[in-house]
Amino acid sequence: MRSRGTALVLVASWLISACVTTAPPEDLSREESLARWQEFRESLSRIDHWKLRGKMGVRTGSKGGSATLNWEYSADAQEIELYGPLGGGRVIITTDAQSAFLRDTKGREITGKTASEVLYRRLGWQVPFDHLVDWARGLPGEGATDVVIDGNGRLKRLVQDYWEVEFEEYGDPGESVPGLALPAKLRVTALPGTMAVYSDEGEYLGDELSVKVILKRWREVESGRS
Repeated sequence: MRSRGTALVLVASWLISACVTTAPPEDLSREESLARWQEFRESLSRIDHWKLRGKMGVRTGSKGGSATLNWEYSADAQEIELYGPLGGGRVIITTDAQSAFLRDTKGREITGKTASEVLYRRLGWQVPFDHLVDWARGLPGEGATDVVIDGNGRLKRLVQDYWEVEFEEYGDPGESVPGLALPAKLRVTALPGTMAVYSDEGEYLGDELSVKVILKRWREVESGRS
């Protein structure tokens, strides 16, 4: 298991492992970092509504695409809008607790169970939107392993399902959630051997897939759970 820079590997009852490294003197102590993480995690988990604007890039080998992202999320429903080369023009995905629905500017419509499923069926890109609900808040999802927090008690890295996630940058969302930083830049990489990526023509492009997510502007962030 890797530990980078000022990071330390988190140990808690809801994780599988691991060892703990000590944060350098200029950061919080290990105990202070863990205590702050627990406090942050409780506050972040209460965020159940937001609107944000950002960008997304997807790449496999020499092929890639990017899109502007508008995302409104609530506990009951969400709307994801992608426009640009990745979105093939403009794609809107709406979801509720049971299903997901995609429509594009060419009139095509796709229904499925999740946002990730309908986007893949339309564009051929694997984008883990269902996990991003947690990752966008700086939280590990259910079943995450190899969870690493930095010396300030913020999530730095994790592995979940087929993905390794690096939290590269945090930003201040303003008065919406005072005292908390939210992720501003994430890099999501498919674990080796877990993806088989094909072109629209059926050409095998390999098993390397990375998704870069930039969350530029958080708006209307709300915490609904006590």
